[in-house]
Amino acid sequence: MRRRGLLALVVVSLVIVAAALVALVVDSRRVTGSPRVTGQAYLDAWAAENLAEMRELVASPPPDFLDQHRRLSTDLQILSIKLTPGAVVRRGERSADMPFEGARQIGELGQWKFSSVLHLAVRDGGWKVVWTPETLHPGLAANERLRMTEIPVPGTDLLTRQGKPLPHDSGAERYFKDLTGRVDDLYVDPPTGWAIEAVASTGKSRRLVVFRQAAERRFRTTLDWWTQAAAARALDGVSDPAAIVAVRPSTGEVLAVADRLPGQGAFYRPYPVEDLGEGGLRREAAEFGFGGKLKSGLGGVCGTVRDAGNGDQPGADAIGRNSVRATPLCMALVAAAVQNGTWRPPRLMSEDAVGRLETDGRPRPRKLPPQVLAPLRSTMTAVVTDGTAAPSGLPAGVAGKTGTARAASGEDHAWFVGYRGDLAFAVLVEHGGTGAAAATPIAVRFLDAL
Repeated sequence: MRRRGLLALVVVSLVIVAAALVALVVDSRRVTGSPRVTGQAYLDAWAAENLAEMRELVASPPPDFLDQHRRLSTDLQILSIKLTPGAVVRRGERSADMPFEGARQIGELGQWKFSSVLHLAVRDGGWKVVWTPETLHPGLAANERLRMTEIPVPGTDLLTRQGKPLPHDSGAERYFKDLTGRVDDLYVDPPTGWAIEAVASTGKSRRLVVFRQAAERRFRTTLDWWTQAAAARALDGVSDPAAIVAVRPSTGEVLAVADRLPGQGAFYRPYPVEDLGEGGLRREAAEFGFGGKLKSGLGGVCGTVRDAGNGDQPGADAIGRNSVRATPLCMALVAAAVQNGTWRPPRLMSEDAVGRLETDGRPRPRKLPPQVLAPLRSTMTAVVTDGTAAPSGLPAGVAGKTGTARAASGEDHAWFVGYRGDLAFAVLVEHGGTGAAAATPIAVRFLDAL
């Protein structure tokens, strides 16, 4: 009996010890809290900018944990952050994910919304946040840093009056390139854009979000898309350097400049024109741009006139040789003045814009003397109906003048200037020969395409 009692006592003792051991193991695996409670506490501390509390909730936080958060707030000018937790997803007994939605207020630029996930795991008997740079922002690599960057203001996008880009191979591209720099001067402190970029330690950056796109600067010129296209296509196939300039007589607006001459010759390179004699137009020429700058917003010159030393009739002032040198732009303005009765300075943009660029003033419109105007109109009408341009097939309503101007070397230069309705134009073919043979057919193609 005594042996049986001793055995029972031993068995009981072993059971007690085993139970104690089991209780000890169970207690050692007991986890305090929950992933939901830890995740919510972390997000609350984050929204309150309580960095110390956040750090306590992180498993093995990096030494610069606090600095990374402070730097992010400073670099991005974060005024506040709103964080909304989602439903916890368990990944087992000791890990879980908590998705959440975030919205940072970035200075005065607005909110930056993002979606991310808090990864949680059991560490040292409690639930902790497993922190990585992606906890700051989704997709952020360990070697990347977020920064606010300024988006440069783009160059001015010049357009035709219809708000369209230039037609293909229009011959006005060089003028638009030069005009861009001048138009940029019209803008005072244009608004820039702002974006957030992730910048790697290598210097490589990637743009994450654009808060304010740099303001596009779209500037409409006076060029008419259809008139420009017609002028450009009229020069297709012309082997010699040539140009067409078209203007609106009632306003001075440049409607087209298809220039395939050397060095922007349509605006800046005067060519011989048939002389003016001693008629009224020659005497008034200096008042109508000859000898000065045209101040169109892009510049340009007209040309020069010298004394011809004879007394030809006013109608003959547009014929002869060697007295006048003019650009195609200038001659288009002459034709416009005949059509309208008033010479107007040219412009490639609005009057307001030109006035702001040409700060020293522009020439004023000038009426043509009646004794000059009537003979010129009569002569230009007769040239088309019965004269050198009659066989060319010009459309009805066109008045104009062919010109064959002696060049210093090589073949003569070919001219045709004219008008129809509220459209005036000049065609020049460098070393093209006679105006009737080389320039007038181009004018026909140009006008037929309108």
